Amino acid sequence: MNKNYRYQLESPKVTGRRQQKTTCPQCGRRKCFVRYVDTHNDCRYVADDVGKCDHQHSCGYHYRPADYYHDHPWAADLQAQDATAAPATARRPWTPPPLPPFQPLPYDYVTRSHSAQSTFWQWLQNEAAPRLSVSTDALGRLFDDYRLGATRQGYVIFWQIDRQQRVHGGHIMQYGPDGHRCGYQGWTHARLMRQGLLPPDWQLHQCLFGEHLLPQRPDARVCLVESEKTALLMALVRPQELWLATSGSGGLSPERTEALQGRRVTLFPDSGCYAKWLRQMQLTKGIDYNVSERLEAYPPNTDLADLLLAPT
Repeated sequence: MNKNYRYQLESPKVTGRRQQKTTCPQCGRRKCFVRYVDTHNDCRYVADDVGKCDHQHSCGYHYRPADYYHDHPWAADLQAQDATAAPATARRPWTPPPLPPFQPLPYDYVTRSHSAQSTFWQWLQNEAAPRLSVSTDALGRLFDDYRLGATRQGYVIFWQIDRQQRVHGGHIMQYGPDGHRCGYQGWTHARLMRQGLLPPDWQLHQCLFGEHLLPQRPDARVCLVESEKTALLMALVRPQELWLATSGSGGLSPERTEALQGRRVTLFPDSGCYAKWLRQMQLTKGIDYNVSERLEAYPPNTDLADLLLAPT
């Protein structure tokens, strides 16, 4: 490893201490997430969600410091203040390099994958919908509105499409017949890159899941949750509101919430994430929002779907 790099993945060789692997903010697996440290600031962690998951193929989460400081420009100023004891050369203001320009995926991928043959959709159709007393018509509208797709293996594809109907990517997830996530998790662009259908330097620029529905419902209150599954279930039982998802606990950033400017928004963070989401929303402008504390009374990582499907 080149020691001249300021930001490096934590390792004993870099920090002189034992490596502390944590839970991946995307796939949720324990002791598989390596965080970036700032070698100019006592090897402090950049942030809890800035790092790389060991499961490159099934998860692929890799949040680089450059991306983090692009999403959180205020953090660079705080970082410079924290490093006042470092050598003068390390205290110079640091500007993250610009991200590669956004390249949307062809919409044809969404159209061709639009299928009800995922295990997730079968569970939603055969188990969840009857339990929630949801009509067949409502289920059909949900399927079409959110452009749900499926892989040949039966994994669901949650497409991220922005307000301009540009395709940012597809979040692929494997669900069991019981509606619980299991096994594979990844992204469509990783498969396309392996097949040579995308350039090797293509980078994912995420948007909110369901964002493409904002122009269609300009007066609806927007409700924001973490999980795509939760957004879909809540859209079935509370159709008067527009339900979107961040696709991960680290998915709430000023860059992605920019789409919500001028809207009324209620956020429902999973239990344990209230303070984090509140801090993130305080960085935004032009959004009439409130962050619900409703789930904080429940065990960590409880979301609205857990309450909705809890045994009566």
